[in-house]
Formats: sequence, C-alpha cells, structure tokens
Amino acid sequence: MHVLLKSEEENYCAKCCKTMNIIDRMFSSIPEFEQKIEVSYEDVYLSDSIKKYGNLTPPAIIIDDQVLTEGHVPIMKKLARDLFKIIVPAKLNM
Repeated sequence: MHVLLKSEEENYCAKCCKTMNIIDRMFSSIPEFEQKIEVSYEDVYLSDSIKKYGNLTPPAIIIDDQVLTEGHVPIMKKLARDLFKIIVPAKLNM
C-alpha cells in the first residue's frame, strides 16, 4: 500500500498527518493488516510518483496500483473494509 503525502522535509500538511495517524492506528489494532500489507509513505510530488500515478491530490492511498482515496482523510472503517476485500481473496486463492 502506497500512501502519497504532501511533504516538505518532514513537514506534512494537516490532512496528511491525520491520514498517517489513521493508518497507524488501524494497523496496530488489526494485526492481520500488519502481517499482510506493507505500507510505504511517499511524497506525492516526486517525479517517480507522478510518472506512476499521475497528478494526485494528497493525501492519496494506492493499493495494487488502484487509487482508493485521494484528496481527503480516509474514514478508518471504510479503509479497513477495502483492505479486507483485497487480502481475503488473496487468502482464498492459496
């Protein structure tokens, strides 16, 4: 899972800070996520991010090259549901 944030030398915007807090809380409360999903935080304005995903409004959450949320703080319950939908089918295919 890639989380694209607006960052200026570790100074994140308020929405980006809240997004990081929500993800951290969600992953610490749902151990299955920590075991199955790797999270990376990246600058939305890096040329690599723009080449791969285009111009996105931060914060943006991307899983399997699919944009889940963009431009707003995610709702933890909805994000958790979306993540479960992704990891459960992967479990069934094993």
